[in-house]
Amino acid sequence: MGSLLSTIGWLGLGLIGSLLGATLIYEFGQWLGSRLTGGRVVKIAGYRYQLVHFAGHWRWQRPIHSEPHLVIMPPSESERFNYATICFSGGLFNLLAVIFSLVTVQQLAHGFDLWLMIAIIWIWVNTLKALQLLPFVWRGRATAALDFKTARAIPAGTTAAYVTMLATATMVETGSVASLPVDAIQLAPGSTSQNYLIVRQAWVTLQWGQQHGLPLAELLTGLTRLTHSFNELPPADMAVYLDATLYWHLLAEQADVQFIAWVQDHELQRLRQRYTPLTQFKLRAVYQWRVSHQAPTALATIEQGLKWANREHNTTEVMWLKDLQTQIEQAEA
Repeated sequence: MGSLLSTIGWLGLGLIGSLLGATLIYEFGQWLGSRLTGGRVVKIAGYRYQLVHFAGHWRWQRPIHSEPHLVIMPPSESERFNYATICFSGGLFNLLAVIFSLVTVQQLAHGFDLWLMIAIIWIWVNTLKALQLLPFVWRGRATAALDFKTARAIPAGTTAAYVTMLATATMVETGSVASLPVDAIQLAPGSTSQNYLIVRQAWVTLQWGQQHGLPLAELLTGLTRLTHSFNELPPADMAVYLDATLYWHLLAEQADVQFIAWVQDHELQRLRQRYTPLTQFKLRAVYQWRVSHQAPTALATIEQGLKWANREHNTTEVMWLKDLQTQIEQAEA
C-alpha cells in the first residue's frame, strides 16, 4: 500500500509539473512569436497573480479572477501585424515539445516505469495545451484558431483584431484606452456585427468615447445595433458586452423591462460574475440606485469596487466608479 501511495503521489506531482511545463513552453512560444512580429509582452497572468507593465514599471497584481495568458502589444506599424504568428506560435512550441517527448520515450525501457508514466502524462498534457480547444471551450473563451478564423472572415476582421489587441495592451499599461489614436477607433469599412472581433472594437469605441466626453446617446446607438449578435459570441465576450449594454442604459435611465430582466436573470448573473467580476461593482451599484432606489447600498458597493479597481490599477473603472459616486451623492443631496 505504501508503494502504491508513493507511486500515486509521484504521478500527481508529475502531472502538476507537466502542466506547468506545458504552460511555460506555450507562453514562451507566444513571447517569441510576438517579438518576431515586432510586438512585446505587457502582461504575464497566472491563476492567482499577474505581472503587468503599468506606467513604465513591472508590477505584481492579484486580480479577482485570472487564467494563464499573455497580453501582447502589437507593433506600432500595423502592416507588420501578423495575427497567425501571434495566435499559433505557442501551440507550435507545444507540438515541438510533444515531438521531443516522443523521442525521449523511445529511449526508455518498455516495462512499467515511473518515469515512463510521467513522460506519457507529459505528452498528454502538452497535446491538450497545444490544441487549446477543450480547456478553452470549458472556460467559455474563444480559441486562437477561432479568433484567427473570425479575423480572416472579412477584410475588416484583421483590422479589428489589431485594434482590440492594441486596446487591451494599452489598457494594461495605462489603465485606459483614451490615448488610442482616432484612426484606431473608427470601425473599418466593410465591418459587420457578425464578426465578434468587430463587436470588441465597438466596445473599445464606447470606452474611448466616454473618456473623451462624447455624448452617451450617440455611443449607445452604436452599441445597441450589435445586440442581436450577442448570442453568437463566446461566453467570455458576451459577458463583457452584455455588462456594458446594461450599465450604460441603466445610467441613462433607459431601464426597460428587458434590461431589468437581464440584470435579474440568475444564469446571466453567473456569466457576468465569472468573466467581468470587477465591472460588477459598477453595474450592481447603478441597479441599486436606478431600479431599487437604495442609494446608501449603492455607495457601499462603489466603495468595494474602488478598493479592487485601485488594487488592479484599472484607472478606467476608478474613474467611472467615482463619477457614478458623484452622481448619486449629488442626486441624494
